[in-house]
Amino acid sequence: MSKKPPSAFDPSRRATLVKTGAALAAGMMPFGLSAAPPPVSATHARTWHRPNASSPVGKHMLKMYAKAVRAMLALPPEDPRNWYRHAIIHTLDCPHGNWWFLPWHRAYLGWFEQICRELSGYPRFALPYWDWTAEPKVPDGMFNDVLDPNHDAYIPTAVDFDVRLRSAIANSAYWTSPNGVFSRNSQFGQLLGRSVRFEQDLMFDIVSDPSGRLFYDQPGARGLRRERPEFNAATSDSVSSATIRAALAAPDFPTFASPKTANHGTSAGFGILESKPHNSVHRCVGSRDCNFVESRGFMADMLSPVDPIFFLHHGNMDRLWDVWERKQQRLGLPTLPSGAELRTDLPEDQKSAAEKATDYYRWAREQLLFFVDAQGAPVKETRAGAYAAMAAFNYDYEPGSGEDVVPRTDSRPRSRPAGPRSFPGKVLTRRVGSEQPASAHVPVPAATIEAAATAGLTLVANVTLSFSDMAHDPYVVVLNGPDDLSSVDANSPFYLGTIMMFGHHRHGGPLTFALPLGEKLGTAGTSQRSDAGAGLRVRVVPLHAAMGHHGMGDAAQVELVGVNVEAY
Repeated sequence: MSKKPPSAFDPSRRATLVKTGAALAAGMMPFGLSAAPPPVSATHARTWHRPNASSPVGKHMLKMYAKAVRAMLALPPEDPRNWYRHAIIHTLDCPHGNWWFLPWHRAYLGWFEQICRELSGYPRFALPYWDWTAEPKVPDGMFNDVLDPNHDAYIPTAVDFDVRLRSAIANSAYWTSPNGVFSRNSQFGQLLGRSVRFEQDLMFDIVSDPSGRLFYDQPGARGLRRERPEFNAATSDSVSSATIRAALAAPDFPTFASPKTANHGTSAGFGILESKPHNSVHRCVGSRDCNFVESRGFMADMLSPVDPIFFLHHGNMDRLWDVWERKQQRLGLPTLPSGAELRTDLPEDQKSAAEKATDYYRWAREQLLFFVDAQGAPVKETRAGAYAAMAAFNYDYEPGSGEDVVPRTDSRPRSRPAGPRSFPGKVLTRRVGSEQPASAHVPVPAATIEAAATAGLTLVANVTLSFSDMAHDPYVVVLNGPDDLSSVDANSPFYLGTIMMFGHHRHGGPLTFALPLGEKLGTAGTSQRSDAGAGLRVRVVPLHAAMGHHGMGDAAQVELVGVNVEAY
């Protein structure tokens, strides 16, 4: 199994949602795919306002959050709202490296927030978010009480987890076909597609896998501690304002989210938002001393929701999705996969062939089947498109980092850069080895590099690595720079980024990681340039080797198969 790890409503449809806000607040069932979009409105009715975790309101909400977590920890494992049963939803179903990453997590957070509202006894509860760009360290309140997974209210060891959870998982509905008739479009059908056949497969991954189990015994349930909560330099770079601006500059949904795939159980690559802040924060919080060499903590892998900070981390990811959508709307640019404008409320057998052939139609109909509501019942709205708008759960966010990219008034779409928008590179050395890095040369014109520095053009390097099964080590990407990489670290002008692997890979194959060039082009783009002439030299080396630890990790199993630079 993989261990990594719409509503038809566009977020612009806020005027219509004003009228239905009261009904949502009462029933909290997300909208479906039944209506055509009304005119754009700048208003958005909301009942719940998610605060920054470090604000005064956010600190109060953290106390209510702790009450809810404690209540979920106390529920019997037969209850789907039990803390560990709810975390297992992520283990079984969560998409990474594809364009369902954002709506899946929005749904997961939304239904979780309702459970917290119910079990905390606080009807005004709204899930706080962690603005790691403004606060690149674990918020202090997340070390209090049961908000730290090393608290004694948690199951302390994998052995104890096995004893307490195995029977409940074995007797759950995951492993049966509804009405005794097998369907690929069921929980069991989707699990079989991921080679998860019965509870033994799941429990092996969680408690027994010698290549790296998903359960972390106390006191190693979280890597970062109160006495040292800060990010390291590589993670700080991944959440920096420059990185977030580059992510928010994406012109369309697949570029902003992550690439298209056949279904939400497969991966193709990672957009900037998922590649950089998402993966890096997961690995940093879930590693010893945030050095990415020795994983230590639930956040490093697919059982990451055991750590309550998971939901604050993804709250910020969801908030940035909203920022991007509002920017797109103001610029007159699309917010959803292509073809959304053809959606209709016609019955399925009356929809046109053109509508059914769109990216939007396929994306919106993907079935997300594992969520439970505040009473622990399976949710009725299972289509990914139902979660395209925050109106599905009737909330908004306290403003945070990234808001400056949203124009104050509606404006005309910005012009596209002249000439080709993609610059393919040539791979010179394929193997990502400890002694010699993989390398490629990308002939990006000097004028394009200059435009990135002076005219606001965004340049992104798309680095494609081919992995063998289970390879999940981190890799450093170097932009130009000296032949000897021993002096290149996260503070070097030639450091482009660290490719972080969140979760394990079930299958080998290529994955593409988007890394913004941006400010990296300052020194690196004009000095120590490639021997092949004008352009950029990109090299990839295992992080262990970059740190001087040669011979560690899975480097021999990874190849660089492509690099291109994209401009928008």
